[in-house]
Amino acid sequence: MAIQLADLAVRYGCELQGDPDIEITGVGSLEAAGSGGISFLANKGYRKFLGATRASAVILTEELSAECPVACLIADDPYLVYARIALELHPTPELKVGVHSSAVVAEGTVVPPSCEIAAGVVIGQKVEFGEGVFIGPNCVIADDVAIGNETRLVANVSIYSNVRIGVRCLLHAGVVIGTDGFGIAKSAQGWFKVPQVGGVIVGDDVEMGATTTIDRGAIDNTIIGNGVKL
Repeated sequence: MAIQLADLAVRYGCELQGDPDIEITGVGSLEAAGSGGISFLANKGYRKFLGATRASAVILTEELSAECPVACLIADDPYLVYARIALELHPTPELKVGVHSSAVVAEGTVVPPSCEIAAGVVIGQKVEFGEGVFIGPNCVIADDVAIGNETRLVANVSIYSNVRIGVRCLLHAGVVIGTDGFGIAKSAQGWFKVPQVGGVIVGDDVEMGATTTIDRGAIDNTIIGNGVKL
């Protein structure tokens, strides 16, 4: 994918300094980016790398634009503009819709045709899927789970029963949701396990890093709000 610098300036509300016809094909750091690459300068600690950059363009503030030896996009928030451009140049892969032949889906669970269920997935009963959901390799989803539109479980994610996950969430490899918390009561005979009867409700646009774990509530639900990043 190649996008002209002028188009990026218009699309993201930046002032352009330099050749508007430069084609941008990817992103990179100030030190490593080369021809076709766009970088950014948001932390002044990296200012020392600006003068020697070989990037085709740099996103930065007006204050630093006079020091830039290449074309630049001037923005109030260079990092945010960079993030949006990076997503456009490196979009999330399109789904290969369908259910892999090695996946196991329990009776009573319907997978919409817009979803992708990868190899080795195990899905329990009464699981509700939104549209455009991706369930990556070797994920395990227990009974009575709901997963919202366009949510992605990357790989080896385990979802226990009574969990609700919102739309556009991203759960990286090894995430576990719905495990028992540390619920034990001391008795004369030793430790007695306290049932953990709550569930987990995850809001919309939540991202969980690799191996994040979320316990179910002891009595009430554990709630992760909209837009939380873990």
